[in-house]
Amino acid sequence: MRDRDEVARRLKWGLLGLGIALVLMLLVGVLEWKPLPSQEVVEEESTEEVKARVVRAAQAAKASRARLVPSEEAPPAATVVEPRPGDVPPEPEVENPPPQQNDEIQPELPQTARWRLEKTTHITTLLGRDVERLEREREQAEARGDEARVRQLDTMLQRNRGRLVSLREEIRTLTEAAEQEARNER
Repeated sequence: MRDRDEVARRLKWGLLGLGIALVLMLLVGVLEWKPLPSQEVVEEESTEEVKARVVRAAQAAKASRARLVPSEEAPPAATVVEPRPGDVPPEPEVENPPPQQNDEIQPELPQTARWRLEKTTHITTLLGRDVERLEREREQAEARGDEARVRQLDTMLQRNRGRLVSLREEIRTLTEAAEQEARNER
């Protein structure tokens, strides 16, 4: 209980010091504030004077543009290229055009039973190696006395062994299907 009171007291004084520092910084900022030249107070003008100034500025801008590019030398709106023989003019844009026809998607190569058998056998081999590695890791974790890692590895081993059983069953059925396919090809 004494520690809590000590922490509360220190926290209270720390927050008070922080508050005082913030107030001092704000005060210094306000005292040293000087308005920027663009923030000087502008005398109020009548709306007619403002409108007249805007119109004069617009006319001056228009006149300067006219001096820069005379109307007879003005660039064309677009670059025009003469069509060459064999050029096909683009089709005019139409509102709500019909949907574009896409190329046919090439069908996948047939996945025969033999192909599936080879892939499944390869996956089973890799998973078997993984199970062996996990068993070695589990033995090492057990020797170290790391119970949490042992439980984790047990769960992983259980899942992988279950997958191995289902893959081996699938290999049996694929072997029969591959043999049947081979007989049909003869």
